[in-house]
Formats: sequence, C-alpha cells, structure tokens
Amino acid sequence: MKKMIRIAAAFIMSLVLVVGTVPSASAASSTYYIKILSKNINIRSGPGTKYKLIGKTGGAGSFNYLGAQFDDFDILWYKIEDGKSFTGWVSSDVSRRYLKKAAKPKIPLPEEYESDGTVFSDIEKVVYDTAQSSNAIGVQVAAIRGSDGRIFDWTYGYSKYGEKDLGNATKIRAASVSKVAIAICALQMEEQGMLDINKKISLYWGKKMPKAISLATLLTHTSTLRYLSMQTDAEKILEQLTDKSSYIDGKVGSSKSWMYNNYGTSVAAATLDVASGMVLEDFAQENLFKPLGVDMSFFAGNIEKQNRLATLYEADHGVELLPTEAKYIVPDGEPGHNSGNYIGGLTGSARDIAKMLYMLANDGKYKKQQILTPESVEKIEKRYFSAEEYGGKFKQSLILRYGADRYGTKGVYYHTGNAYGVIALASYDPETKNTVIVLTTGASHERDDDGVYKVCSDIADAVYRNIDNIEVKES
Repeated sequence: MKKMIRIAAAFIMSLVLVVGTVPSASAASSTYYIKILSKNINIRSGPGTKYKLIGKTGGAGSFNYLGAQFDDFDILWYKIEDGKSFTGWVSSDVSRRYLKKAAKPKIPLPEEYESDGTVFSDIEKVVYDTAQSSNAIGVQVAAIRGSDGRIFDWTYGYSKYGEKDLGNATKIRAASVSKVAIAICALQMEEQGMLDINKKISLYWGKKMPKAISLATLLTHTSTLRYLSMQTDAEKILEQLTDKSSYIDGKVGSSKSWMYNNYGTSVAAATLDVASGMVLEDFAQENLFKPLGVDMSFFAGNIEKQNRLATLYEADHGVELLPTEAKYIVPDGEPGHNSGNYIGGLTGSARDIAKMLYMLANDGKYKKQQILTPESVEKIEKRYFSAEEYGGKFKQSLILRYGADRYGTKGVYYHTGNAYGVIALASYDPETKNTVIVLTTGASHERDDDGVYKVCSDIADAVYRNIDNIEVKES
C-alpha cells in the first residue's frame, strides 16, 4: 500500500498554476493543478504537519487540485488527487523551494490611454502607463489631500484576471504595510495604560530574557533577535525569547544592530496580546478600524464583504492566493496565538489604508475621531537613526521610514510591502498631510534608486506632484 501511494504521489506539483475558477474542496477541477519539481516532498492525510505522513513524491508531475486550507501556522496546504482513488495534502510553504514559474497569461492591451487634459486624468494616465510597463494585473491607488481631506482614487486591471474588474472597494492583502497598524495599536495600548513601549517586554511575559528588548526596539528592528521561525502560541514564542541562541551579538537599540526582521515584528504583536490580555485583532477592530469606518482586518476571513476580496497574483502571473482560500484566514481566540499573521495579513482597500495613514499625518485625528494623541504620533515619527536597504537610504522611525526629498516633497513617512504577489507602498507627507497608497498585484518587483518598488514609486511621484492641483467639480 505504501509503495502504491509513493508511486501515485510521484506526479504531485508544488505550485498552483491557475486558470479559471477555484473548485470546492469536494470536487476536482480540470482548470487547476498542483505541480512539484522534486522528489521526497511529504504528502499528509490532512492540512498540517500534525497529520499522518502517507507518502512522498517520487519525482515531478501533476495532480488535480481539490481545494486548500491554512494550518495553525498560517501555511497554506493544497488538497490533491490523482484522478482515481488517491488523495492527500501538500504544503505550499515547503514546496516553494521547488517552485516552477507559471506561464504568463497574455493580458490584452487596451487602446492607448488619452488624458482629457485634467490633472486627475493626467494622473490616471500615469497609473495606466505604469501598470502596463510593470505588467501588473491590478493596481489600486488612493490619495487624501491634506488641504481639504478629499479622497481621490484610481484603479487599473482585474480583481480576478479576465473576469472581474478591480475597483476602489476591492480588498487586497497589503503585506508588510500591516506593521504600521501594529505600531499604532501599540501606542493606543500605551495611551490606555496597558504597556510602555520603552520597557523590557520581559515584564509582560513574566520571565527573564537574555537581552532587555522593548517594543520600541522590536519596532525599529534593533532587538538583536535572529530571524527565527514563526510560532503559533505564546508558550513557544516565550521559549525562543528566553533562549540565548535566539539573539545575535550586538547592542539592543543600536543602529549597528539594525536588521529588518519579520520575526521581531511578530514578537511585538504577540507582546501586545500578552500585555493587554486581548487578541490584537479584537483590539484593532474596536480602537482603530471601527473609528476609521473601514472594513479592514488582519485576517482576510474576517472581512465583512467577502465578495470584495481580490485574487492575488505573483509577478509571473501565477495565482498566489484565492479568495476561497483567504476565507480560511481567521484568528485563534487565544492571546499570543496569531502573531505570524499580523506582520503581513492586513486586508483592506487602498482607500481604507489611506485613512489610517492620513490619521497619522493629521496628528492622530480622522474626521471627528481622535484615534491617537499628537504625542503618540510624535513617537511614531521619531527618527532614530539612518539606515540603508536595497541601495536606498532613510531614517528609521517606529516601524515607519522617513525618506527625504521624495516625490517633490521635503520628505515622506512610508512603509512598503511584498507578499503573496502584492507590491505595496503606504506613505504620507507630514508637511502637507497629503497621503498616497498604492497596492498592486502581478507587478514587477523592480526597485528604484531609493529601494522602493518602482511600480509604486512612479505612481506615488505623479500623485504627490499633482494632487494639490486637482480641481473638484461641485455638484
């Protein structure tokens, strides 16, 4: 029996190459298949490592795709079959080591965009042309003008390739832009007396740690924690935090210890859970998202209007995440059990995220809601030291970066994102309060001279330089 399973599994693929619509987990589909390019990939009886190992791949090949589900570690597992009797589950995470690029669908090029001569239309042409040159499947742009608080938006392409247009209300997983929301929640908790971002996190975890790391050092990437594996519960995270081998040499808080670290930010999120005794998602909904008036969440499965979720495409136009898969991304009810998802799971529209960033630009206030105090905004905007990444220089703030002389401004605070094929930029000019958000799917990962993704940077440049000149027609 084991030999038969091993032979059958020889054809499993490790990357979803997608055309058409997603099938349910109970019915096979001829339009989806899974591809693996290596032998010895584990096949399990269920979606997770806790399930029984039932075989290994014997070589490259393909199986029917039956559906997908996230495990407790926020890793996506694919259910596959051989078209006869064999079924099993393979991990997308493990399989990425053997990734094969998907064939690029040919995107039909619309007729050349012609501006009608208005500033709004001129920006729309830049969005169109930049999307085309970066080979994007979808682009969503939102901007808030600081002088009057007006929101403008531009969209291009598809929410689902060839079937559904991408609109200004489409919800997109915004990757590392999520970290901005973590920092905001940390300061809200500090305002409410739950914690102090400058105190040792060991005070909240209740156990001594080898180094005196704080939320501030975690959120400036200077904690000296290694880039460790994500854990699903507080006990396992605490084991890592109390282990000397979890840290690199160097002084906590020093610019010389700077290292962009997803794991460190996940520890920050878990610390917020532990310190407050709440699940961060619940706190954010009550204190951040609802006051902003947005349908946004760290967990795509919590989005109220699920029909607005976008399909996420990689730069080669292979499908990275389907709405039918994203619906499984929901929080565990225990504090400290969701940290891995907070660092990249924030899901919303560019308009939603623009409201959050504009709130920072506007001294913590959005409309009549004082969401953060001006003093807390000052803490977020504090420029700790200079750093450099991908050839771009910036000042590191509390999770945000400050880039001087960008986009025709004296400087902008910003954060980029790159995950599940999404390329993102969230930014604001503290002088004018102008705010620009760019979310893309399927676009090139090329960077500009400042280390920012070029597709986002080129669009942001056009918006910042022209937003104050957009004329609004009175109804």
